[in-house]
Amino acid sequence: MARAPIHELEWRERRSRWFVALAVLLSIAVLASTWVALFSFLGVNTAYGVFQGLEEKYRPDTAAMELALPDLSQVSRIYSGDDLLLAELHDGRFSEPTRIGDVPKRVVNAILASEDGRFFEHEGVDWRSFGRALFENVIGRSDQGGSTITQQVAKVFVGNEITAERKIREMFVSVELERRYTKRQILEFYLNSVYFGWSAYGIKGAAREYFGKELADLTLAEGAALSVLIRNPSLYDLRRRPDNAIEKRNATLERMVELGFIKRAQARKAKKVPLEVIDHQPFVGPAEHVVAEVKRQLLNDPEFAFLGRTAEERKQAVFGCPGDVVECDGGGGLRIETTIDMGLQQYANSMLREWLPPSTDPDNPTPTGAIAMVDNSTGATKVIASGLSFEEEQFDLAVQGRRNPGSAFKPFGLVAELENGGSMRSFWDATSPLRLECPYVCSEDGKIWEVDNAEGAGSRLMSLYDATVASTNVVYAQLSLAVGPDKIVDVAHRMGIESDIPDVPSVVLGSGAVSPLEMASAYSSFATNGRWARPYLVSRIVDARGEVIYERGPERTQVIDPALAAAARRPLEEVPVNGTGSNANIGRTQAGKTGTHMEHRDAWYVGFVPEYTTAVWVGFPDEQRQLVNVVANGQRYDRVFGGTVPAPIWGEFMEYVLQDVPESDFPADPPGVNAYFKVPTTVVPSVVGLDQEAALTVLREARLIGNSSEVVSLEPRGTVLSQSIGAGAEVVQGTSVTIGVSTGEIPKTAMPDLRGMTVDEALAAIRDLEAETGVGALTVGVANEPVRSPKRVGIVVGTTPPPGGVIQYGGTITLVVGVLSDAPPGGGDGKGGENGDGD
Repeated sequence: MARAPIHELEWRERRSRWFVALAVLLSIAVLASTWVALFSFLGVNTAYGVFQGLEEKYRPDTAAMELALPDLSQVSRIYSGDDLLLAELHDGRFSEPTRIGDVPKRVVNAILASEDGRFFEHEGVDWRSFGRALFENVIGRSDQGGSTITQQVAKVFVGNEITAERKIREMFVSVELERRYTKRQILEFYLNSVYFGWSAYGIKGAAREYFGKELADLTLAEGAALSVLIRNPSLYDLRRRPDNAIEKRNATLERMVELGFIKRAQARKAKKVPLEVIDHQPFVGPAEHVVAEVKRQLLNDPEFAFLGRTAEERKQAVFGCPGDVVECDGGGGLRIETTIDMGLQQYANSMLREWLPPSTDPDNPTPTGAIAMVDNSTGATKVIASGLSFEEEQFDLAVQGRRNPGSAFKPFGLVAELENGGSMRSFWDATSPLRLECPYVCSEDGKIWEVDNAEGAGSRLMSLYDATVASTNVVYAQLSLAVGPDKIVDVAHRMGIESDIPDVPSVVLGSGAVSPLEMASAYSSFATNGRWARPYLVSRIVDARGEVIYERGPERTQVIDPALAAAARRPLEEVPVNGTGSNANIGRTQAGKTGTHMEHRDAWYVGFVPEYTTAVWVGFPDEQRQLVNVVANGQRYDRVFGGTVPAPIWGEFMEYVLQDVPESDFPADPPGVNAYFKVPTTVVPSVVGLDQEAALTVLREARLIGNSSEVVSLEPRGTVLSQSIGAGAEVVQGTSVTIGVSTGEIPKTAMPDLRGMTVDEALAAIRDLEAETGVGALTVGVANEPVRSPKRVGIVVGTTPPPGGVIQYGGTITLVVGVLSDAPPGGGDGKGGENGDGD
C-alpha cells in the first residue's frame, strides 16, 4: 500500500534511526571479523550502548553535506576546419559520459548482476548482501564484497580508507544520496564514472576500448565481460587474463539468470561466445603537428587564459582529470575547432615527402621542407605542413622552425624605404662586389661591409623596382644603411613577424630567423593593400554543455599605407614572371619573392594570390647545413636557391589549392600609388678631369647612368675630357650622362679636301677639324702656285698632305694657293693658241 507523503517522511525518519544502529553494529563487525563474538562478549544491552556512543561520534550530518555528484571529466576533441577528427585529448582518463537511456538494458543488467543485484530494492545499503559478504569473509572467501552501487558512489564523498569511521560515514552518505537522487541518477553517474581498466572510465569508453563498438551494438556476452572489470580491472583484464575474465563473465551470466534478467538459454548461448577483444588502439590523428600546436596554444597563449588561471587549471580544463587522481573532478569535454583544411594539409605533406624524401640513413640526412598557408582576408591558418612525420620530427618546422629568410626579407626593407620618402623609381649603385661603410661595427672587417650580388660581379645603376625583381643584394644593403635597420625591423613586426629580429644592416638580406607561418602571414598584407589579418589556428571552442565559450573571427589591422602596399606589390608581381621566381609561375594573378641563405643553408619562396599566401621553406631539419648536391623531385642540384626548389614546390602546391577557385585580381590601386613611382631628381656633378672609373662612380653615387665615349687625346689615358650634361644641372635620377674619355694616343685624322676654298675658308675648316677630332696644335703654311685662270687666284688648289692623307696632332698643313701666272697664254711667244689653259 502506498503511503501518504507525510507518512512517507515519518517512515523514512524511523528507518533512519534503525539504520544508524544497524550500520554501526555491522561496521564494527567487519573490523572484528564477526559480529556474533561482539554480542557474546558485550551482551546486547552493553553493545547497544556502544552503538549509541558510536552514533554520536561517527554519524555525519548528512543533511548539511553538499553531496553534489561530481562533474565527470570528459574527453576533449580537436577538429579540422572541414570537420575531421584530429585528436582526442585526455590525461589517462578516457571518459565519455552518456545518458542511462542510451545504455542497453542487457548491459545495465549485467553490471547490476555483477555489482548490486538488489540495487532497485535497497535504500542505499543492502543489509542482506552486507551480511552475506561478512560471513564469506569470516570463512575465508575474501573476494566477496558487500558494497552497493550507491555505496561505491558514496566513496566519492567519504574516501576509500579502511576504517570503521569511514565505513560508517559511507553508509550514512549512501542513504542520504538515495534520498536526494533517483535510482536512475545514481546508476547513470556510476556507469559513467567507474573504471574499466586501460584508461577507460565509464561504460561508453569501455565499449570502445575493448570492442571498438558503440553502446547500442554491445552483445549480452560483451556487456557481461565488461561488467567483470569493475571489481578488479587487473585480475580480470580481458586482454591479458582472458581465462579469468571468461570464468567471471560466465558467473555473471549465471547471476543474471538467478535475478531473472535473462533466460537460461540466453546464458548458455552467451557463454559460448569468445571474448574477441580488439587490441588497444590509441587514437592517432592525421595531423599530429597541428594537434601539438593547438595544445601548445591552449596551455600557454594568453588568448586562452579563460581556461584557467594557472597551468594546472588550464590543463584540467582541456584534458580533464588525470586517471590516477581521485580527488579531481570536471574538465575536458571541449570541442576544439581549427581552421586547418585537411585536404590541403595532407596534400602538402605528401608533396613535400615526394619532392624531398626522408633519408633512410641516419648518417646521411637529407633536407626537408615546410609549407604554411593563410587566408589573406581572415588570417585563418589553412596549412602548417612539415615534410617529416611526427614520429620522425616532433618539432613543427612550419610554426616553430625559425630560419634565415635570405632575400625574402627584402620586401620589408622596401616598405621601410617607401615609408621614409623613397621611390620605386629611385636609382642605386648596383656594383658588385660593393664595399660599404657602416656607422658602427657591422662585419668581421669592422665598419666595412662587403656585399656581393648572387649573380656575380657587375657595375651598373638600377632602379629600386628592378633591384627588387632581380633581388639585387648590393642595392638593398645600401637601402638598409640609408633607411636604418631598426625601421626595417619595425615594418616586419607590424606586418606580422613576431620573432625577435636583430636590427643590424644585414637584416634586410635575411640575417634574422623567422618561421614559414610568420612569413606567410606578413606577406599577406601585400595582397590586401596593407590590411593584415592576425593569423589564428583555433576558431571555436564549445564546452560539454554545448555552449560556445570561445569564437575567433578575423582581426584586421591596417599596418601599412594602402597605396604604399599596392606600390610595393608591383615588383613582387613581376618576380614570378620575369624575376628570380619564374619557376613559381602558375599563369594567373600572383606575386612573391625568393630567398636564399648567403651560404645556401636555407631556401625560400613566399608567394601570394588574391585569396591565400603560402610560404615554402627548404633546408635541413636539425641543423643549418649547406644545400649542396641535393636531389629534389628526382633532379640533382649543385646548389639550392629559392628559385630552384622552393619556387616550383610553391607552384605545384598552389595549382592544387586553386584548381577549383576562379581567378581573381588583387584589390584595385587606391589613390596615391603613382606618388611612389615618381622619379627623384639629382644634381649633375662635375667629373671632367677625373679618372674614368672615378667619374662613373661619382655619377652612380649621384644616381646617374654614366656612359663613356673614347676621345683620342694626348691627355693621360682614362682622363675625362668632357661630359654631356654640365655640372650643376638638375635632372631626374637615372638620366644618362656621357663622358668623353681620353685614349692617351696622338690624335690622327684624315686630311679633308680643302680645294676650291678661299684661304680663310680653309683655315676655318681646319679649326673645326681640331675641335671635332682633337687633332690640334696644327701649323698651317701657305705656298703659291701660278694659275692661268683668274678664277683660281686666291683659291686653295692643293694641300700637303693631300686630301685623304693622314694628319696628326701638332702636324703641319700646307695650303697651296693659286696666283696669276706671268707667262702669256698660249705659249712662249705671247700669242694665243689652241693649247692654252681652258679655264
